[in-house]
Amino acid sequence: MKIFCLCLIMFSVLVIVVGIIKLHELPGNIAQSRGHPQVDAIRICSLLGLIIFPFWMMALIWAYIKPVLKPFPVEADPADATETPAQSVDGGHAKWKFWSPLPM
Repeated sequence: MKIFCLCLIMFSVLVIVVGIIKLHELPGNIAQSRGHPQVDAIRICSLLGLIIFPFWMMALIWAYIKPVLKPFPVEADPADATETPAQSVDGGHAKWKFWSPLPM
């Protein structure tokens, strides 16, 4: 009887843990089914909700919100790639004079 009770307790703990993890994956699944462009970020935020609960609520709301900014390509514009940047008079060291405490 003790072994049966111990197995029942272990099974209950396992079901609760799996249920909590599945519940915290819900915002990521919702975002993926809605075609949200920030699915990975929503999944990470919702799994961080295991530690800090408001992150899960924020991820759930985020999964339903339409993104404000549209994604844009990161690569440079081909028209800008053909131009060569102008060389400054001091050889390009002007920015280091501002940030460096050492005299140049």
